[in-house]
Amino acid sequence: MPSFLARIPMDRIDDWLRAGMHATVYLIGAAVLTFLLGKLFHRMRRLSAQLIRERGGPEELEWEKQSATIADIVRRSILFAIWALALVLALKEFQFDVGPILAGAGVAGLAVGFAAQSILKDWISGFFLLTEGQIRINDVIKIGELSGSVEMLTMRTTVLRAYDGTAHVFSNGAFQNFSNLTMGHSYCVFDVAVEFDDDPERLMALFAEVGGELRAEPEWSALVMEPMEVAGVDRFTEQGVVVKARLKTLPSQQWKVGREVLRRLRKHCAERGITIATAQRAVQLFEKGANNGPYPGQSTRRT
Repeated sequence: MPSFLARIPMDRIDDWLRAGMHATVYLIGAAVLTFLLGKLFHRMRRLSAQLIRERGGPEELEWEKQSATIADIVRRSILFAIWALALVLALKEFQFDVGPILAGAGVAGLAVGFAAQSILKDWISGFFLLTEGQIRINDVIKIGELSGSVEMLTMRTTVLRAYDGTAHVFSNGAFQNFSNLTMGHSYCVFDVAVEFDDDPERLMALFAEVGGELRAEPEWSALVMEPMEVAGVDRFTEQGVVVKARLKTLPSQQWKVGREVLRRLRKHCAERGITIATAQRAVQLFEKGANNGPYPGQSTRRT
């Protein structure tokens, strides 16, 4: 036996072994609870999603996103409490006086709360975001010039995942205004221009026809909530006459439905001779040595 162990009383070694075993039990218990709670929350999320789908209605996706967001926050909070309690009990087994540690943690937390007001502001803002349901997991929101799908939402930060994979991280107290593009329902908005010589009524009728086609097909009717709303001639531009229309869809489905509408619209326009106006540009070429151009020795040719 090493000399330094020989100088330690056997009863002291027994106490350490006993304390180590008890501390290991606490930590293993916390790990088991973590595993069981993970399974429980997974089953609860599946059950709640199933009940929401059976209930149906346009609010189905909204309730599902809200329940998933709240369940994730509750799960992390419970796991934090379990591991904090397990560590305190483990330290107590080794005769650590956890009272001053807890008191110091409370005082330190209070001091940090007063010193770091921005952190406290983030927590308060995150609390209201969660309780009021303004942002949910998988919502698509826009903050300033940045937008993306909500990948993670905590009491302090919000993480957006952009279409190109970029992760935008925001402190909850840092943004005062944001736009939720998938709250309740969404709209595909179309601004399509036709030539000035063409009749815009033909394009307006075509919009209504394409909307009717989508609502008649089961694959698309589940995503479209109302018939196509054709506003009519919206404005005149240098390209042509702009016709505005919109289609109400389920949340997060406006981009998928909008791409299909544009695909069908272009196909039908080509079949019926409706010209979708585009910007055109005149180019002037000057030839050296000619005298009929805008400048001496140049001529103009239009393409």
